[in-house]
Amino acid sequence: MKANSLFAVSAAALLSVAEGAANITKLYAPEHMPTVDRHDTNNVYPSTNVSLHYASNTTLAIDTNINVTHAMKYPSVLLESIATVLSVECSTSSVVITFNDSTVFDLASSSWEAEEAVVFVTNFNGSCDATNERGFFLSSSVSCDTLVCTAVSDQTDVASTASRTEITFGGLEAGITKRNTVLDPSFTVSTSEALTADTTLYTYSPYVTVTADSASFSAAITFSGYLSFNWWTLSMTELYFDIDVDSSAEAEITADITASYDKTFTYSPSELSYTLISVPGVLELGPALAFSIGAEISASEAVTLTAGASVALADGNVHLDLVDEDSTSTSGWTPTYSVSANISGEVVAEINPTAGLTVEMSISFFSGLIDLSSGLTATPGFDNSFVVTAAEGLDLTGVTGLASDGTCSEGLELASNFTFAVDAFVGTLWSDTLYSVTVPIVDECFTWE
Repeated sequence: MKANSLFAVSAAALLSVAEGAANITKLYAPEHMPTVDRHDTNNVYPSTNVSLHYASNTTLAIDTNINVTHAMKYPSVLLESIATVLSVECSTSSVVITFNDSTVFDLASSSWEAEEAVVFVTNFNGSCDATNERGFFLSSSVSCDTLVCTAVSDQTDVASTASRTEITFGGLEAGITKRNTVLDPSFTVSTSEALTADTTLYTYSPYVTVTADSASFSAAITFSGYLSFNWWTLSMTELYFDIDVDSSAEAEITADITASYDKTFTYSPSELSYTLISVPGVLELGPALAFSIGAEISASEAVTLTAGASVALADGNVHLDLVDEDSTSTSGWTPTYSVSANISGEVVAEINPTAGLTVEMSISFFSGLIDLSSGLTATPGFDNSFVVTAAEGLDLTGVTGLASDGTCSEGLELASNFTFAVDAFVGTLWSDTLYSVTVPIVDECFTWE
């Protein structure tokens, strides 16, 4: 399903990252592009390509950055890239630029006065731009004299002056597109949780109570991404994330069943926990992690079932394309795992625990112009089936631990499989299973302990 046409300005907000969900905020403010030589006199000349750099006020990860590139409708000058600009003062009708170098001033005056229209991009606080934002001023004429250039200007915005905007986050040069490849992620978000011992996961009195004797979860995600927006058509042309996941989960659960019963449930210990990455006026990213534990339980009569499971994942990657579903891909996802199961009597039963990890990425672009969420859910689980082997016609081929007569001496078989699935979603627009596997672990005669 191609979703490109749905990313227009009229798209409904699928998730707002600013509605109190964030518990950590990382602010990114305008800074000089570190790769630009501010003493290079070529920076004086108007260009239709403007690259803007933003850096964090706190440490989120090593070498993180956000770069924004605008393809402009008018020749434009990024004043912060000119080292010899002494000051910039702005009003509702003008931008006054003062130099401290006559050579650079002469270059500026000759080139700026020749233009019919120039956009001046400011980063000088005061009257020129809002806190932690840049200002955009569209000038209709420029006059220069004695190290001072005065531009007759109206304050405007990106939507009125740019034809296309590209945003990269996570360590890439602005404007470089690496579609269908794994980017070099450098934003990292991690968290861990543990349930209180003997937490009740599910109860339906008086028939069943399921408790977590113990359960703990941990995960870290690293991510980067790319966004391209066309201001002429007011549509998103590209938007994708590369997400790497490391995670682990351990759980011991007990189901006390008093009568024949069959139920599947999920318990979420908390809501999504956000780290809000904010570039004021430009971009808000809300990467989040959430854990869940669940199980499918069934029994033909009263019984107590227990199961223990542990799963660790060292390297799972998803290239999540929010515009073109067909370009979404996955790699890695080779977990290590172990499982145990026990039963109190000779009963046909199942106890199939799952441990889910949801990674959600919400994004708000230019103060809500585009507002949506996407992400992935990784769900490892175990199928533990207890089968009464006295049943007529039961096929025990492949079962280990058989008695000499070809049956299970204790009358019960335990069959266990490891199941794993990775599902991706983009709001309500589309969802798909990217990867799934079922691996047999145990098929043996059960021995009472």
